[in-house]
Amino acid sequence: MRALGQLLRREIHPVLALLLAGCVLIGLPGWMILDRAAILRNGAEIVFKTAPVDPRDLMRGDYVRLRYEEISNVDGSLFKGELPAHDGPVRLWLTLHDGEDGLGVVKAVSLNTPVNRAPGEIFLRSNPTRWTRSGSSEAVAGQLSLSFGIERYYVPEGEGLEIEAARNQQRTTVAVRISDKGDAQIARIMIDGKALYEEPLY
Repeated sequence: MRALGQLLRREIHPVLALLLAGCVLIGLPGWMILDRAAILRNGAEIVFKTAPVDPRDLMRGDYVRLRYEEISNVDGSLFKGELPAHDGPVRLWLTLHDGEDGLGVVKAVSLNTPVNRAPGEIFLRSNPTRWTRSGSSEAVAGQLSLSFGIERYYVPEGEGLEIEAARNQQRTTVAVRISDKGDAQIARIMIDGKALYEEPLY
């Protein structure tokens, strides 16, 4: 035990410290890239129609803002199961399936991870959203405003105007891949059903 304590108290050699720091700096982005690629390769695919965005807040630099008709604002009456017991940020789960038109439809919203997956169902997890117990009744009676990390799509500078115009004419759809953990990645941007941008794995 004493030997271990002495070892822990020793100063780390500067070269070793640099190597460790380099491994962390390289390893973390590498892990993020691999995780994203795994979702794009293996995730379940579902297509959403985009919704218009406030024209006062359009193109900013090199990305297009995206909202989704079906999942950006969800009918609170679809909430199933127990409500959050405490104030603060919560992640909600959406149970999705393909509608008759081939677009994703929300079947249910829940606080806890859904456990029984029916054929064709996909589970999508939201980013943390603010919840207050005092507003629970109003929330489930109204609209739940949610985000999922797929609200921006980066494009070469100057090439987003076509997407913006089609988005605000409701001609844009987005194919999203969703992992078993509920994480989402944009796979394709489509206008009138034709792919305009397709995400590479790496």
